[in-house]
Order: sequence, then structure tokens, then C-alpha cells
Amino acid sequence: MSNHKATIWHLDNEQARHDEFERRHGERYSLRHFFSPEEVLEALEEGKQPDLLLSDLFFPIAGKESGLPAQQEEAERIWRLLGEFAEQYRAVYQPAGLELAKKLRRREKSFPNLIYSSKAPLLLNEAEFSQITKDAGPVWLFKGHEDAEAERLKIDAVLLGASWRRRYLRLKGTLGVAIIAAAVVGWFLGMLLAPMM
Repeated sequence: MSNHKATIWHLDNEQARHDEFERRHGERYSLRHFFSPEEVLEALEEGKQPDLLLSDLFFPIAGKESGLPAQQEEAERIWRLLGEFAEQYRAVYQPAGLELAKKLRRREKSFPNLIYSSKAPLLLNEAEFSQITKDAGPVWLFKGHEDAEAERLKIDAVLLGASWRRRYLRLKGTLGVAIIAAAVVGWFLGMLLAPMM
């Protein structure tokens, strides 16, 4: 197995996010941190390129930095309200689709299962998000937040991956049978030819 670490560029304007990502993934990946999209473009202009770019979407507008503390305070207030809403919502709804994903994954003949939810980004906790990735896969659709083309691209990518996985498993099974058959034939021929030698 190769000792090469994949190079991931992490783009986020908050140092705390970089520190957390470094803590969680620094041993596994070769990380480089960027604080603005312009920094990424400059690195690309220098001829550098990552294996993967992990990018936040929102960045401060130049010249508007003075409004950042108030906006961050408001964001924290809204997150607290969302937490309260999640508790109220989950008092009458349960994420039964998570348990379904776990059961489907355990089946001998599994098939792709995409999570298709509009509220999950607001209502699930870290452990539940992790469970989605482990039991359903890393791709899921944000119902009502993506257009039909984006949904089709994700669905088709998952179907293509599942198709290649099935082909690999069939080939692996066929090769296994062929190897066993060759070994049996070799043993049999050895037994037949041994007295002649």
C-alpha cells in the first residue's frame, strides 16, 4: 500500500475551522490551508494543485469587515434557535430513515440508498450525519435546495458507481472460481502425471 498522503486544500475564512480540520484529519492527509478564494487561485497560478479542494462557500466582503462581529453574533443566536426548533420537531418526528439505511446496508444484496431530505441539514447532529455517510453513502440530495439537473447528476453518479461495484464483485467471484478450478485441474494433472515421471 502506498504511503502517499492525498493533498487536500482546505478553504475557510475562520482559523478555528482550520484548526478543527487539522486536528481531525492532519495525520491522514497532507493539508494546506487557505483563507480566501483568491489565495487558492494564486496557488494554482504557481502551478500547484491539490488532489481535492474542500471549500466553504461564504467569505467576508472586502471593506465590510466591521460588520462581521455583529453578523457572527446573529448567526450564533440563529443556531441556538435552530437547536431549540430541532428539539421541538424531534419531539413529534423521528429520523426513521437512518435506521432504514442501516438495515439496508446489512442486506446481502444491497443497493444504493440516497438520503433525500430538506430538513436533515438543520435537524441532525454530528453522529447522525456520520451515520448517513456510513450507512447510505457520502452522497445525498438536499430536497428543495437543488435543481433537477443537480439531482440527476448525483443519482447517475451513484448508479454508475454501484454498477462498477457489481461488475467488480462479479469479476472477483469469476476469477476466484477460475483460480480454484485451475488449482484443482493442476492437482489432478499432477496426480495423473506423477506415476509417469
